[in-house]
Amino acid sequence: MTVIKSKFILLFILSVLSSNLYAVSETQIKAVFLEKFTHLIEWPKEEKTNKNFIVCVLNDKNFANALKEIYKSKTFNNQSVQVISIYKEDKIPQCQLLFIGKKTKNIDIVLQSLGKRSILTVSDDKENIPENVMITMFLTKNRFKYIINNKAAQEAKVQISHLLLRSAQEVIK
Repeated sequence: MTVIKSKFILLFILSVLSSNLYAVSETQIKAVFLEKFTHLIEWPKEEKTNKNFIVCVLNDKNFANALKEIYKSKTFNNQSVQVISIYKEDKIPQCQLLFIGKKTKNIDIVLQSLGKRSILTVSDDKENIPENVMITMFLTKNRFKYIINNKAAQEAKVQISHLLLRSAQEVIK
């Protein structure tokens, strides 16, 4: 019962945040939503063996800084959170979440380099949505929206909550 209550509270917070988007930058909004999304995602048990929950940010220093600010005083599943900025598209370290910045030129190569690892892949490039990115988030008409590729998530053994799936603009099955 407590889990269900907390998920509904989270959805309420997300809806309130999306109605007050004008007060903060787009980068900050996306960072807040991404942090909230992580609570509605389940990784395979073998991915929880790390001491830290590692978030990699590829080619977006501002987004990495926004996430560092959000996570500096938070934990995720009793793990401290480490945000790593990376700039080499062919050298993705071990992480549970990979945010792919718009400046990334070879997204398909990045996704191939991940292999079968259970890494939640997220992008904010609505114009160029790669086939295997699991969540694409964007602002449209001052509203936060996102598309979920549930097929890609299932292939990577990453489980996305039905609450997140129901509130997505589009779900690719």
